[in-house]
Amino acid sequence: MAKSADGVFKALDSVLDAGDTQIERAASSGVNKFTMEAQDIRLHPITLQDLYRGNLISDDAYGYGEKFLAVDVDGKKKFIGKDPKACVDFFSAVIENIKSDTSLQFILTVLSDVTEDYEVVCLLVSVPNARTQLCHILVNLFYRNDIYSKVQATVIFARLSAYLKEEGLSAAQVKEYKEDMLKYLSSTISYLGSQPDYLDGITIGLMTFLRTDAHREAFFNNNGIKPIVTNLDRRLTFQLQYQLIFCVWMLTFNETIIDKLKDEPVVLALCDVLRATSREKVKRVILAAFRNMLEKSTKSVADQFAGQMIHFKSLPVLTVMMKQTWQDADLQSDLEFLSERLNNSLQDLSSYDEYLTEVKSLRLEWSPVHSSDKFWRENVMKLNDNDHEVLKLLVEILRSQNLVSVAVAAHDLGEYVRFYPRGKITVEQLGGKEQVMDLVNNSNPEVRMQALLAIQKMMVQNWEYLGKQLETGKA
Repeated sequence: MAKSADGVFKALDSVLDAGDTQIERAASSGVNKFTMEAQDIRLHPITLQDLYRGNLISDDAYGYGEKFLAVDVDGKKKFIGKDPKACVDFFSAVIENIKSDTSLQFILTVLSDVTEDYEVVCLLVSVPNARTQLCHILVNLFYRNDIYSKVQATVIFARLSAYLKEEGLSAAQVKEYKEDMLKYLSSTISYLGSQPDYLDGITIGLMTFLRTDAHREAFFNNNGIKPIVTNLDRRLTFQLQYQLIFCVWMLTFNETIIDKLKDEPVVLALCDVLRATSREKVKRVILAAFRNMLEKSTKSVADQFAGQMIHFKSLPVLTVMMKQTWQDADLQSDLEFLSERLNNSLQDLSSYDEYLTEVKSLRLEWSPVHSSDKFWRENVMKLNDNDHEVLKLLVEILRSQNLVSVAVAAHDLGEYVRFYPRGKITVEQLGGKEQVMDLVNNSNPEVRMQALLAIQKMMVQNWEYLGKQLETGKA
């Protein structure tokens, strides 16, 4: 059975536990610029005297800050427990008035460290100023030139907003907060696509932010899934893979999002990682996401997901995993569910269903259907369905950077022309003929050969058509 919302939040809170977070980060810190910068910044504490002398912070904020910064993380948490409002006032005043990048980096690192604790976050958001003033001050940092401070600001904002309640806020305050949330989304989604060295921090914040359903919908509707999938296609540490896939898993708890995920290359990306990874925690979160896709969607959508999982070779991995012993009860349950569900789906999957799944993924391989005359004779007319949807995708694939996909797409267009009498006209109307002709000069020999063969099939079809017309005239 899929995990309940409570189970999700318990899983998330365990990820956010300070000890676990530090262990996991240490495992991947060899190439993690964000984590290494944070470690270095902690070694260079600042003083508040310049701010105090310039009358930029009050006597109370200065006195509180000097004592607060002098103790370790556990001591800081005790300070917050005694007077969360004083803590919010202190950080609001300091962050708003600091000009130095190095000083700001230190203060944000301190705040980020203490907000790794769920109980601390709950204490802070219980203070009205945290729900408006502090969050708004953090948002203003998104526009600084210092990328480290910008990312830390998104992490802290995400943690606060995940537990923030709108009760007690005025209509104007709610409006301001929602505007700030959109700025957070815009910045975070932008950083996902442009700041690979800071993915650790960005995703740590996002994992928390996506714990609420409204946040999931806002993230997805702002096209947040695309940079996640793009990053999963890169070489990443297992911990970054885990954090990105955790975000995908969180999205699969929203049924509206699941229905749209079928049109994104999400299953393809997750299957690629599943086949390559040896890490149990990465496999666990992938299987949990897959189960949600199948259980929380309608039958037709679930069948499409199952077809994708089968086509992208998840079943051989599940078969191997079924022969192993797993201590994690959730993983074992998900594994058994998926293995049974996908094996059942395999029995009902037609060759055209599999072909359609492959084309929609925009990544083609030389599977048997492409060279089967029987397949093309039986299914060629289906390529005209839904306003030539499949043909349009094949033409789109001709522009792909994946040369195997390009070669296969050129071949399939040639087969369509060979088996469908009006095929050449349709391909021409869709712009496919011109693109195939451009590929004749491609530097890749396989692409070049398939383009030449496709053009030849178009020419042969013309000759056959002309011959039939001549025979009809003679008669």
